[in-house]
Amino acid sequence: MPELKHAGDEPPSPAEKTLFKRYEISYLLGYGAFAKVYYARDAHNKEHVAIKVINKQKIIKGGLTANVKREISIMRQLRHPNIVRLREVLANKKKIYFVLEYARGGELFAKVAKSRFSEHLSRRYFQQLISVVGYCHSRGVFHRDLKLENLLLDEKWKLKVTDFGLSAVTNQIRNDGLLHTVCGTPAYVAPEILLKNGYDGAKVDIWSCGIILFALNSGYLPFNDSNLMVMYRKILTGEFRIPQWTSPELKRLLSRLLDTNPVTRITVDEILKDPWFKIGYEEVEFHHDYLELKDNRSDTSSSTGDELKPYLKAMNAFDIITFSSGYDLSGLFDDREDRERFLSQDSPEKIIETVVAVAEGVGLTVVVKKEWCVKVVGGYKCNFEMVVEVKRLTDELVVVEVRVRESEVETGNRMWKDKVKPGLSGLVYETGPAG
Repeated sequence: MPELKHAGDEPPSPAEKTLFKRYEISYLLGYGAFAKVYYARDAHNKEHVAIKVINKQKIIKGGLTANVKREISIMRQLRHPNIVRLREVLANKKKIYFVLEYARGGELFAKVAKSRFSEHLSRRYFQQLISVVGYCHSRGVFHRDLKLENLLLDEKWKLKVTDFGLSAVTNQIRNDGLLHTVCGTPAYVAPEILLKNGYDGAKVDIWSCGIILFALNSGYLPFNDSNLMVMYRKILTGEFRIPQWTSPELKRLLSRLLDTNPVTRITVDEILKDPWFKIGYEEVEFHHDYLELKDNRSDTSSSTGDELKPYLKAMNAFDIITFSSGYDLSGLFDDREDRERFLSQDSPEKIIETVVAVAEGVGLTVVVKKEWCVKVVGGYKCNFEMVVEVKRLTDELVVVEVRVRESEVETGNRMWKDKVKPGLSGLVYETGPAG
């Protein structure tokens, strides 16, 4: 495999070149203060993926634990053809790994930096962006960091929105109906954020969309100055010049997108009706994911699960498990405890009985046993504690959650990884390959 292509960055250690015996890491795609993104290949199905590697300690020290959990929580819900898909999340003691859809075309920023786009091409990408923004807002998600660097392209040159690390959701809105966290990238930040009086997340995203459309059409940003305070003054007063080659229809739309007054700024619904925007616009069609189908069923108690089978085949285990109401991220930053989840078609009773048999077979002691839960411990050569809990997902599938705490007294095999886990492999339900 090729070495990392970023100068000065160390290649992964041999143990890290294949993550979790599945993802073969090749080279570095990019990096930030808290994460690095690598190109990799799924050894199971040969698909190309991007893996975002997050250093746990840096996140904890930076006070960003809640941001990472929120990003996972948001991305697992979003299913739109113009949003980079989160395939699954993996973790060990030191790092968290986001396995993401790979956008082969790279950043839209790199294309605009070479040359401005035609009005026709600018409109096409803006239409895809607004489709994403409208979709997210309808689900109570506000991106808050939309910029050219966070817009990628796939192999067919279609837009892919990424990086929901600064996103907000409706439950973060205060009693005044506004968000108050100051965030975003300076050149894209809306004037109401600078005023620090609270802001509407939807209106902030629209402002950023206006900055992006302006840049696509002109090849440069509307508000840009080496002096940050001067740039902020221009943003607050709405001081920018639209290039002379811009059509009157686009000029009108840009003036409404970059309206410094959020109350009169154009909305998504109004954008969809705009004459310039509507040219050649085709509403994005995509299938409802399992979560929406599940939530909209009129009688879940009588369902046999047959109507879910086409969706289950199209999703991997992470997709299905994260749609469970019992999914949580509380153990993600707890280094004292390992957590694993898998799907099973076996009955909860059979699963618990299997766990008990395997545990007792390797010398562990059952201390608690209920219908859908069991706790086992061990003290010989290791301090070991394991809780296995079964939760119903559909009439045919259950989620098995395993929580393990283990500290070795002497070197040797790990109890969970080398002795208990192999004995439970027959319970695992294999879904189709992640698509």
